[in-house]
Amino acid sequence: MWSTIAKKTVDYWLKSIRRLTPPGECELCLQNAGGLFFLCNHCLQELPHTVFACSQCSEPMTSPGRCGRCQQKPPAFDYSYCPFLYQQPISLWIKSCKDSHQLIWLSRLTGLMERNQPDNLPQADAITFIPSSRRKLFRRGFNITEIMARRLAKQLGIPLIPNALCKTSGNDQRGLSASQRHRNLRNSLQPGKQDLRGKHIVIIEDVMTTGATANAAASALKQQGAGIVGIWALARTPPPQWQHT
Repeated sequence: MWSTIAKKTVDYWLKSIRRLTPPGECELCLQNAGGLFFLCNHCLQELPHTVFACSQCSEPMTSPGRCGRCQQKPPAFDYSYCPFLYQQPISLWIKSCKDSHQLIWLSRLTGLMERNQPDNLPQADAITFIPSSRRKLFRRGFNITEIMARRLAKQLGIPLIPNALCKTSGNDQRGLSASQRHRNLRNSLQPGKQDLRGKHIVIIEDVMTTGATANAAASALKQQGAGIVGIWALARTPPPQWQHT
């Protein structure tokens, strides 16, 4: 019953997005964007791209490699890819989509992900997403990562597994510290009932903050037999020393 309602909700938002026509001018400089995207090539290059990051948790670094934290205590996921830092204008666009229901950003942000794919995506067997709690879904009306995952699966021809994870409870993760996020997720994210033995699964996320949600989700997938779990998020929240206005 609930899965049917959720599916109809996603279908409604996908149809709403398709009715929105992207503008012909660049969102940032208002110059001609060439009609193919919402940004001109210059502004696209000026976005807060991730230059160097940990190959496992995607935390920004000054050189390529694996961060000390992942070397000492590796997370459940095997790799992650976050092409942008969660800074303006990326952060503003994500908030506009999630909190202000500006639906055109769902299509645009997913388009940014299509243009920035993980190198090992061709080896993936399927993609999935982290479900929203019923309370959050009723409040917001949609799950941004589910819509992103469904569109990416269709556009890239990769199978989607919609019920690989189950959300039972838990408070909103925003504003919580890393330790609080881990405690909040301890019992709220559970494995589904899928046979994922030996499969390479990619989890779609909009923002990766501390990695707590990704870690809990990857752990649940590996409990179902997944061999490799990767995280593909649009943006990564940088540590305080990397943040700027």
